[in-house]
Amino acid sequence: MNWKKTTAIYLSIFLVLFSVTGLAVNANESTGKTATVQAEYYKNNEQLKYPQVSDVTDKKMEKRINQDFTNYIKKAYKEYKENEKQAEKHGFAADFQTEFEVKYNQLPKLSILMSKYIFSGGAHGNTTVESFNYNVETGKRVYLTDILTTDEQIKAVTDYVWEYAIERPEIFYPDLKKEDIQLGKQTAFYFNNQGITLVFQQYEIAPYVSGNQEIVIPSEIYEET
Repeated sequence: MNWKKTTAIYLSIFLVLFSVTGLAVNANESTGKTATVQAEYYKNNEQLKYPQVSDVTDKKMEKRINQDFTNYIKKAYKEYKENEKQAEKHGFAADFQTEFEVKYNQLPKLSILMSKYIFSGGAHGNTTVESFNYNVETGKRVYLTDILTTDEQIKAVTDYVWEYAIERPEIFYPDLKKEDIQLGKQTAFYFNNQGITLVFQQYEIAPYVSGNQEIVIPSEIYEET
């Protein structure tokens, strides 16, 4: 075979392979996403759903994120088994489910809400929410207290939530007091394009019928303080 033709063939193969590899490595970068998120079911149980991520540019971060969700679902599994035990003991229909929702997935941030529903007798079940927020640039999980780092910022957001709520007494407790709004490290939230969205637990600032209230907090509310 002509050596020029052979060289050209090998060069073409190399360029194709390089192009394909580059597309695979930068799959999320090209779409602006932080991660690819897929659903998994713990012990093949469809009631125990949780996310696992891939295509995160920082592989240590990817492993850390997945471990957080693995730890969450392992703990949930113990609660699931305990719910079954209590249902058998007290004669009610056990119901325990986990679900997740990707709320924000744009480089470098990722927000996923985990929800856990449990019925343990009585009139209705209860849902609790936990937020998992990450910044791949810093390589850390982000809590609300990483964003609201001063008393002034917490006060500004608390005032905003209170004013938002008292204008909507049909949704929130009509006798809600400002001191009822407690913001801390474990307060659920997720990133959005305007700032953050706070997620309150059932009964926290509104009756059960109102569900988990989500309130958008524009960044200028806490960044100006």
